[in-house]
Amino acid sequence: MNRHRFLRTLSQNPPSFRRLGLAAVALGLFFLACPTQYGQATGKPGSVVVYLENPRVASQFQVDSEAVRTLFRQGLLRLCHTQSVVQAWREALGVQPSDTVGIKISTTAGPLMATRLALVRAIVDSLIESGLAPSQIIVWDKFEDDLRNSGYLPAPTELRCRVASVIPETGFDPHRYYVNELWGKLIWGDLLFRGTRPSAGQWRWELEHPAEASGGISSEDPSTSNRSFYARLATQICTKIVHVPVLVDHPSVGFLGCLADLALGIVDNSRRFLSEGIWGDPAIPEILSQDFVRTRTVLHVLDCLMIQYGGGPRCAPQYTYPLGGIYLSRDPVAIDSTVRARLETWRREAKLPPLGPRTRYIETAARYGLGIADPSKIELIALP
Repeated sequence: MNRHRFLRTLSQNPPSFRRLGLAAVALGLFFLACPTQYGQATGKPGSVVVYLENPRVASQFQVDSEAVRTLFRQGLLRLCHTQSVVQAWREALGVQPSDTVGIKISTTAGPLMATRLALVRAIVDSLIESGLAPSQIIVWDKFEDDLRNSGYLPAPTELRCRVASVIPETGFDPHRYYVNELWGKLIWGDLLFRGTRPSAGQWRWELEHPAEASGGISSEDPSTSNRSFYARLATQICTKIVHVPVLVDHPSVGFLGCLADLALGIVDNSRRFLSEGIWGDPAIPEILSQDFVRTRTVLHVLDCLMIQYGGGPRCAPQYTYPLGGIYLSRDPVAIDSTVRARLETWRREAKLPPLGPRTRYIETAARYGLGIADPSKIELIALP
């Protein structure tokens, strides 16, 4: 039971005055013992983001695998306030040997700007070190074609675990869905789509033209829907999720960070949220507000080894920079709020327009209780 459900249960079953003191004690103990949405309870307000940067780690879209392993391990241990990988995963993050852990990566931008294999390997190896069997680890993303183009399919032998797609392999859960007043034009891969698979070129065009998904659509059209179904990997298959997106520019939501990448990658019929003026708000925070998403997502690791501040969502080398960094937190809002400021600086230096209202979903996510957006309440810990 999480805090929101505990409070809702308490409000629906108010204790008598005779039992009020006991209920108050129980409430206090629950808040002290239960991890917050952003990390372990520390008695301090706000959120913690640990970041590490070493420009020598990345060069010409290649990374030093051993250096990346070291960066991740240092960041994980510092975030979890422990010297042991086993304690970090089991005690601080709540991952047990009986769990099935899904590592959600990002392959949208193509092979040069997909989540770095070296970082994924470091995470997989640390999970195995903590006692998880390789068969209980699944690296996944939404589209099989993107995984294949980025070198994740067939599964690299060095990963030692399964790699899976949502579309077409594992699919969507017909019993778990998000409803939004926007109606979207269904395309191949959406759960309710009825028809044949188009050519790869036609499907990619439909996928990358969000304006075609919601403009002039009637709710009476059977090829449309106002529902977005959640991936079975998130609802049925994986009991814990580690999210590892890449910091890449996106024309509709500013950038694919911890919020947008997970929300858009975890449901179908998502093109309708990307039209101009909508910019994923409030759909992105609403999709992530489901209890099973909040409780199963135990860690966000933002891949900033190579970052892209313009020209997305596909790779645009002229707007990339070898930062050699990773950001770790249990709070996706805090990470996105932090890196947004840096993106604005890079864009300004490149004479690109500011992100502006395209990232207002970050503040909306904070209002939904998904994390902290106020920089003054985010504890940034820089490791050498």
